[in-house]
Amino acid sequence: MVKNLTPGTVLLVGALSLTAGWLAGTSSPRQEPDAAASRAPSGPRPLGSPANVAPHTRKLRGRLDTQPALVQGGGRNPFVFGARRAPVAPQRSDEPAAALPVAVPEPDTPPAPQIKLSGIAASQEGDVRVLTAIVSDNGALAFVKTGDTLPSGATVIKVEETGIVIMDAAGITQTLRLP
Repeated sequence: MVKNLTPGTVLLVGALSLTAGWLAGTSSPRQEPDAAASRAPSGPRPLGSPANVAPHTRKLRGRLDTQPALVQGGGRNPFVFGARRAPVAPQRSDEPAAALPVAVPEPDTPPAPQIKLSGIAASQEGDVRVLTAIVSDNGALAFVKTGDTLPSGATVIKVEETGIVIMDAAGITQTLRLP
């Protein structure tokens, strides 16, 4: 009979018992190699060939064949973060709803043309000096003289040495100066 065991001794005996049980559970006896696996030729096998497949691989392939696909919605797309939720209809009440003011859409007005004067060139045609303006009209480069029409529809009224005067389709005149 054991008399007078101290708490430290009890803890030591318990720890040793747990350690021995754990070691016994993790060590496995050496298994004999499978007869078919021992006769398998060494070296690579052709891709997709079911011959000489390990038993664990056969088991995994069987599970893939019997389980339904878990992918829903056509696959994994990292750019789709979730489906949109349908809007929830408000619950009806017996009180009439206040009429909301209806916004009147403004008529679409075309954007103002972006016309920039880049330079003015002078040339001599006979005895007459002709001025040609170099204009950027909404990104399109144009060489225009008096009376020419720009790609945006504006007409060049006058070309001077320091600037040009143009008139748009609405009849509004504008003077563009060199910087």
